Amino acid sequence: MKRNLKHIDYPLFIIIVLLAGFGLVMVYSASFVYAGMDPNINNPHYFFRRQSMWLGLGFVVFFLFSMFTYKRIGNLIPIIILVTVVMLALVLLPGVGVTRNEATRWLSFGPILFQPSELAKVAMILYFAKAYTNKQDKIQSFNKGVFPPLLLLGVVFFLIVLQPDLGTATSIILACGIILLFAGIKVTHLAGLAAVAFGGVYFLITFADYRMNRLTSFLDPFGDPTGQGYQLVHSLIALASGDITGVGLANSVQKSGFLPEAHTDFIMAVIAEELGLLGAVGVIVIYAVFMFKGILIAKRAPDFFGRLLAYGITFQIVTQAIINFGAVSGLMPITGITLPLISYGGSSLLITFMLLGILMNIAVKGNIERRNEA
Repeated sequence: MKRNLKHIDYPLFIIIVLLAGFGLVMVYSASFVYAGMDPNINNPHYFFRRQSMWLGLGFVVFFLFSMFTYKRIGNLIPIIILVTVVMLALVLLPGVGVTRNEATRWLSFGPILFQPSELAKVAMILYFAKAYTNKQDKIQSFNKGVFPPLLLLGVVFFLIVLQPDLGTATSIILACGIILLFAGIKVTHLAGLAAVAFGGVYFLITFADYRMNRLTSFLDPFGDPTGQGYQLVHSLIALASGDITGVGLANSVQKSGFLPEAHTDFIMAVIAEELGLLGAVGVIVIYAVFMFKGILIAKRAPDFFGRLLAYGITFQIVTQAIINFGAVSGLMPITGITLPLISYGGSSLLITFMLLGILMNIAVKGNIERRNEA
């Protein structure tokens, strides 16, 4: 343990602390009006206190996984996959899954709600990294090398889509696609799979009226400003109100009953309103620095499994951030994807810290190997 601490990747740790600390401040700023006005809560500090608790647990999870060798985690993949699939199936059982906002995505463990689709992110990244490490000798063959692991991805994808949660399912596919890219599959195979994935997502969007309504409202939110376009319209108003320097921390107008999910999916709109373009760009820059740091960790990983795992973790988090930025700014449809480490949420926060702990362990092992070789 002392050896791991000695070789910790401090730039990565600083990035994590900056995003998590900033997120805690913004969750409080974005939620205290709503929490104080809601008669069922009637406590302006409610979300801040809960986020503080999850953040504390998150850092414990991060520390444990940064100390636990990622190769040993690889040995637990069959168990992790089994638990994930069982939990995703349980969510769909009547009377078992918890429904909120017309979506059944949670399991209840007493007062705690857990979202199994978050665990699926960890499971599929681990599985794909391990599977395509083991199939390096067959990676140029579609039938023997590329295709078999895709079957499990398909099962997990459709279990999540049935909740319904197309946004999370799509983000998992994108992260797995990145692993495929760095695993060295043929460009033609990758292009074909990308076309199939795009076509499948497009079909699922057009198949369900509510998804199609989201797509049309995203293209023209002001066509129905009090209905389907309401959330995006108020997000755009928040972005415009912030101008360059913002209206000041805690001074957002849109969070005061106008912008739904201000402390979760649309916290970036509150950041832009209160801290302006400078604040929003600052957040984007930190995520960009994280991406380049993650790529560097992957390149310096001590083995191929660690490399694919680092790429998968890095781009799972970055992809979520990009999808969230796109939804808030009207460049992409609204999916319900939260902003990693910044948005309010227990399951997403713990799983993100778990992924970051694994990434830190890869960085530590890489640093130890490089210094031993020096």
